[in-house]
Amino acid sequence: MLEFFSKITRHVPSTEFYSDLPFWGYFIAIVIAVRALPPRNSIRTILFLGANVLMLMALPRFSPTALLIYVGLAVFTYALGYLLSGDTVKTKRGRIACAVVGIVAVLFVLAVFKYRLVQELVIKDRSIFGRGAANFIFLIGISYSSFKAIHFIIESYKKSIKDLHFLDFLNYLLFFPSFVSGPINRYNDFYENSARARGSRLRDDFIPGLERIVHGLFKKFVITVILLPHTLVHMKTPVDHLPTWQIFLGLYTYALYFYFDFSGYTDLAIGSARLLGFNLPENFNLPFLKKNIQQLWANWHMSLTGWLTDYVYWPLVRKMRNMEMLRQHPLVISNLAIIITFFLCGAWHGERVNFIVWGLYHGVGIAAVNIYQKWKRRMRHPMVLKYFGSRLSYCVGVVLTFNFFALGLLFFFDAHEVASVLGRLF
Repeated sequence: MLEFFSKITRHVPSTEFYSDLPFWGYFIAIVIAVRALPPRNSIRTILFLGANVLMLMALPRFSPTALLIYVGLAVFTYALGYLLSGDTVKTKRGRIACAVVGIVAVLFVLAVFKYRLVQELVIKDRSIFGRGAANFIFLIGISYSSFKAIHFIIESYKKSIKDLHFLDFLNYLLFFPSFVSGPINRYNDFYENSARARGSRLRDDFIPGLERIVHGLFKKFVITVILLPHTLVHMKTPVDHLPTWQIFLGLYTYALYFYFDFSGYTDLAIGSARLLGFNLPENFNLPFLKKNIQQLWANWHMSLTGWLTDYVYWPLVRKMRNMEMLRQHPLVISNLAIIITFFLCGAWHGERVNFIVWGLYHGVGIAAVNIYQKWKRRMRHPMVLKYFGSRLSYCVGVVLTFNFFALGLLFFFDAHEVASVLGRLF
C-alpha cells in the first residue's frame, strides 16, 4: 500500500510553505479551485481534503508514511470522540477511562516522533521511512496536531463538540495553512468556518487576507533578514570577546528576531486561511509592550497559551483545590499550577534540558508576578498608588519584562554558551 501511494505522490513538487515561489503558485491555484467548488457539503469537503493532502505532500519532509500516520491518528481520535459524544459509554468511570486512554495514546505518538530517546526505544526498524532512516525521524506538524487531537478528545468527553463529521475532522487535523506552526484552532470554530466558507465570497476575504500575507512576508523576509546578522547566535566574534553592551544588543535583537519571525509566519497562516474562507485565531498582540511577564504570555502565541490554560492550568487548579493542605492557599495553588504548566510547555518545545529550564524560568517569573500583584493590592499609600497608575510605572514594567524575556532566550543556547554570557553579564 505504501509503494502504491508513493507512486501516486512521487511527482508532487516539493516546496517549503510560504518561503518558495512554487508554494504561492500552488496556493493561488487552490484558492481559485476552492472558491469555484460547488456548495454541496460532501463534494466540497472531499475536494478540500484532497487540496490539504496535496499541499502537505509537497513538504520536503512529509512522506506517504507520515500521511498514513496522521490518518491513523485521525481515525483513532475521531472514533474515541464519537464514543464519548454519544451514549455508548454510559458510566462516568468508563468515560474517564476512555478519555485518559485516548490522551495517553496521543501523547505517546507525540513522544515517539518528537523525542529521540523514546523513538530509539520504540522504533527498531526505520527502513519504512525511506532515505535517512538511520537518523531521528521527526514527524512534521505533530506538536500542533497532537494538541488538536487532545482538545477534540477532551471536548468530546464534555459533550461540547457540536457536529461530528469524520471528513471535517480530517480536514481540521490536516489544514495546511496552520499545519506546521499553528495557530492552534479549535474544532467547533473550524467546523463553523467550514460552513461560512461555503457561502463566503472571495471579494469579502481578499483584501483582509492579502494584507495579512503582505505583513507576514515583510516581517519574515525583510525585518528578520535585517535583524539576523546582529543576533547573538549569528555574531562572528566569540561571546567571550564581546563587550557587555554588544551582548545585550545581541540578546535584544534575538528577541525581536524571534518575535518577527514567528508572528510573520502567523500572519501568513491567518492571511492564507482567510483567502480560503477560514478565520484562524490571533496569535500575537504586541507582547513586548506589556508591563509584566504574565501579560506578555497572555499576548504571545495566544493559541498555545489558551490551550495550556484550558487543558493544563485549570485542571491542575481544580485538582489542587480538592487537596486539604492547599485548599486555603489559592495563591500557592495558582503558582504551583503555573510552574507545572510551563514545565510541560518547555518539555513540549523539545527534549533538551534547556527547554525545560526555559519553561521553569518563565513559570517562576509569572509566579513571582502573582506574588507581587498580591502585595500591590494591599498597598494604600497615595504616592505609591499614584506611581502604579502612572506612565512611568508602565514604561519601567515594559523594559523589565522585555529584559526578562530576552534573558530567557539564553536557555536556547548550549550550557557552555549560557555560562559564558551569564559570566560576562553578571
